[in-house]
This record gives sequence, C-alpha cells and structure tokens, in this order.
Amino acid sequence: MHLFGTAAAATAPSFVPDEETRRWLAAGLQAVIAQVGAPALRPQFIHEAPARGVQTPRDLDGLFDFICAAQEQVGQGDLEFTLIDLQPGQPPVPPGFQALGDATGHLLHTFARAQELVLVVAPQLFRVPALLLGHVARELGRLGLWQAPATTPAVAELDTEAAAELAAIALGMGTWVVNGSYLFNNACCGGGCGIDLGSVRAGLSMPEASYALALDAQRKGLGRRHAAKALDSTQAAALKQAWDTCAPHLPALPAARSAGALRG
Repeated sequence: MHLFGTAAAATAPSFVPDEETRRWLAAGLQAVIAQVGAPALRPQFIHEAPARGVQTPRDLDGLFDFICAAQEQVGQGDLEFTLIDLQPGQPPVPPGFQALGDATGHLLHTFARAQELVLVVAPQLFRVPALLLGHVARELGRLGLWQAPATTPAVAELDTEAAAELAAIALGMGTWVVNGSYLFNNACCGGGCGIDLGSVRAGLSMPEASYALALDAQRKGLGRRHAAKALDSTQAAALKQAWDTCAPHLPALPAARSAGALRG
C-alpha cells in the first residue's frame, strides 16, 4: 500500500516500474484473473461511464445508481449492498461488520457481515470525480474477489489493496484506477477540493497502475490509443512508456478477445 504526499514521494516517479515490479504486477494480475474468473475473461474496458446516460455521481443516490450500473458490466449484477454516508461522531457501520481489506485512508470502503455488504462513503469523495472513480473501481475489484468461492494462495500473498485494484483493472476499470492513482501520487487535486490527499491511500502507484493497465489492454486486444482514450495527459504518457515493455509478461496472461462490451 502506498501513502503519497510524504517527503519520500516528492521525487518524480519513473513511468516504467523496474523489472522486478513488472514481474510482480504481471503475476498479481494473473492471480486476480484466476480468482475472479469469467468476468475477468471478457474484453471489458470502461472509459468514463459504465453505461450510456450514466453520469459521474454528485450525491449518495447518484453514487448508488452509478455503482449498480458498473456492477452490471463487471459480473456483479446480483450482488446487493447498502450504501452508508459516514457521519461525524457516529460508528461507520452497524455492529458485526468487518472491513474487507484495509480501510485506512479510504473515502469509500466495503464492510461485510456474513453475506451482507455495506459500502461506507465519506462526503469528501464527491469533490473530485477522478478520486471517486478510483475508489469505486477498487471496491468493485474487491467485490469481484470476495464473491469468488475461495481466495487462492496466489491472491492471499498479495497486499489486499493492490489485489483489489488489480482486479478492478482486470474487470475493465483500469482507466479509473490510473487516473485516481495520479491524484494519490501528487497528493493534489489541483486546488480547492478541501481533501487531505496526503492521507489518502492507494494500493498501486500511478506507474504500477499504468503498467497493469497496459498489460490488461493488450491481453484484450486493444490498441494503446483506445486504452488511453480517457486518461489525462500524464497518465497517457505513462501508459505509452509502459506499452512496449509488456511483451515478456503477456504470454502468462489469459487472452480476453472474444466479442464483448467496450464502453466509452
């Protein structure tokens, strides 16, 4: 897990992870695809909206509809959840619910009690669309892993938040993960959002997320320009640098090139 906004993160990151990290990302992507199963084997790639006419949400009701629309695209249409607005001074969830993974530094996180699911959202999340989409992608990736019959040994070895974000990328929400990770890297939303991004955590750095996105897009038979369609300029540059370094690791990943949904 990465905590950005510290002195250590002030150095400009390399857009291409080192070879060891690239191997780890490819192995992690392979592991989450194997656990998620069929939904991760579709050539699904969501750029900005999960369905036509669905807008980036600005309130709790809009977020609920947005998540439901995204779930329909990533094989979670039958997975029910309750969305709870975090209130100051109040317990975040009802008794008995436990966080899936590590909720530290998240403005949206999933809690479970047996088969009941609650997603808790902090109101600040609505202030920055890219941040919101990154959080939604991670939690849907987490749910994709959670609804599998069992956690595989390979996934169990991964950091829980990195696994959730890799699963989100495999399910087609890599654009959301990468754009969100850029905000975490810079600990800045451009000014005026009122969010302490230095305390917000992500599982993957922006270069790591970009490399994983490059792997996922190529296993789905997509061109780089199509994959970069909804990326901001810095993230698009990171994807471009990562693109040609993927070849050694692609053969281990299952292809997903049959007819499927590619959404703009």
